[in-house]
Amino acid sequence: MKDITLGVAIGSSTQISMFVIPFCVVVGWMMKKNMDLNFQLFETATLFITVLVVAFMVQDGTANYLKGLMLVLCYLIVAASFFVHVDPSSSDD
Repeated sequence: MKDITLGVAIGSSTQISMFVIPFCVVVGWMMKKNMDLNFQLFETATLFITVLVVAFMVQDGTANYLKGLMLVLCYLIVAASFFVHVDPSSSDD
């Protein structure tokens, strides 16, 4: 049963990364918003670190409340870091 839950969670995130994000870029172009998939160093490093964290969490194939809590806390840290991060190219405006 745990294999199914981990598969659903990882499958959903894969679907989001492969479809929803590019779809949002295309919708942004239609709305005349300047959007692209050219990620800066901060976004790329955050994505790499989150992939590593998830890989370490699911490598043994089990899940418990402590791992879930750690993933939620990691999510909050990433959200807070994006909230306070200032993009160097936009600070010149």
